[in-house]
Amino acid sequence: MNENGTGSDGGYDIGSVDAVLPKGMARRAETMGYEKAEQPALSLVALAAMAGAYIAFGATFAATVSVGLDDAVSAGFQRLVGGLAFSLAYVLAIVGGAELFTTNNMMVMAWAHRRLSTLGLLRAWGIVLVGNFVGAVATGAMLVAAGLHTDLAGGVGASLLKSAEQLRALGHGQAFFLGILGNTLLCLGVWLTYSARSTTDRILALTPPVAAFYAMGLEHAIAVMFYLPCAALIQAFGGPDVVSSGPGSPMLLAGDFFSVLVPVTLGNILGGGILVALMYWFVYLRSAVRGDESAR
Repeated sequence: MNENGTGSDGGYDIGSVDAVLPKGMARRAETMGYEKAEQPALSLVALAAMAGAYIAFGATFAATVSVGLDDAVSAGFQRLVGGLAFSLAYVLAIVGGAELFTTNNMMVMAWAHRRLSTLGLLRAWGIVLVGNFVGAVATGAMLVAAGLHTDLAGGVGASLLKSAEQLRALGHGQAFFLGILGNTLLCLGVWLTYSARSTTDRILALTPPVAAFYAMGLEHAIAVMFYLPCAALIQAFGGPDVVSSGPGSPMLLAGDFFSVLVPVTLGNILGGGILVALMYWFVYLRSAVRGDESAR
């Protein structure tokens, strides 16, 4: 292994026990982005649906552990507890190899390195976005059908309704910038996992950025895909006790969903794809492309 922590296998030495250093991390991220994008469409859809389900699990876990904390601890500590619980979603998705649109914005590194075409990049993003939606909504529907929203005297459902109402209250500009900041932080967490040599390393690297994302109230598209449809299902089928314990807002409509999803998604692309992926490509891999061109 050289001074950059790189070797002959994709730019990093897989035989070492030391953490991969940033230049090797960049090569790993670029290689993985290309390999992910080249998967068959059915594989991408299946892995994306799984990841959408994981976001639903993490969000519901966070809502569950937050019930009853209002009067027991400070609001900031309550958010931290919820954030640590929500990190389950990203541990399942990233360590388990599922596909999230938000973290797949890191594929920009492979695109910038000219290993992935623009069409290939958009194909992968589109397939994964659809799969994430299916997984998040289907899991939300099963959670409601199972009656988990009535758990803790309806507190879980009330917490999910509150999160959905906070999303709906966002203006377009605020949603956009929260999306930029949110996916910047989440993709930085994914970036750190590229330094890992073990599952433990990956979990420890990923958890603090995800917990901070949740505690700071930032946004990402797949959470929107879960919270708003799940809240609409709770309003429609949750029963008067659960709905009355929520914020008491009007019925959520499709227009509410897209009004939040579109600016958050655009912000996610800018944050994860440009501010993280493209910047790290520029610093660590740009010279490799220039070297290839000069060698031709």
